Amino acid sequence: MRKIKHLITKNRLSNNRRGGIEGLPLQLIIVMLIATMGTAIILGWMGNIEGPKVIEDVEVTSNDIVLLNGSTFNGQVAVVVTDQDGNPIQGATVVLTGLGVTDKNGKTPHGTTDSKGYANLTGLNITMKNSAVGFITVNVSASGYGENNTARVTVIG
Repeated sequence: MRKIKHLITKNRLSNNRRGGIEGLPLQLIIVMLIATMGTAIILGWMGNIEGPKVIEDVEVTSNDIVLLNGSTFNGQVAVVVTDQDGNPIQGATVVLTGLGVTDKNGKTPHGTTDSKGYANLTGLNITMKNSAVGFITVNVSASGYGENNTARVTVIG
């Protein structure tokens, strides 16, 4: 009888050092499971994150403005606005500032881009008193894209 009792005690799972998972504490297994699931959830969320959209390019497609002997310019400025992928941005606001440029009503000229990213600002008035070179800044902003004021129109007076 003593021999059987000794065999039962000797072969318990807690004394078995050859086993795999039996030696790990239950809390460690739970922590590893939660950490693995949490990491998988976070990586799944991050996979759906898009990069920010920006106004990448503002191109003035009209020519430089040349004013002879301080004459007044009465014309238009055409602008194309695209995002970082080269897609046109519809609904962007385009505002011209500098050199006292005004629209036909004497206000700051502004417009909105169409579905192809184009905006034509017409009826512009520019009068330079001194013959010089100046610039009109093209300011563009669009909801969800931010602002861009890198484009300029050269005015030669």
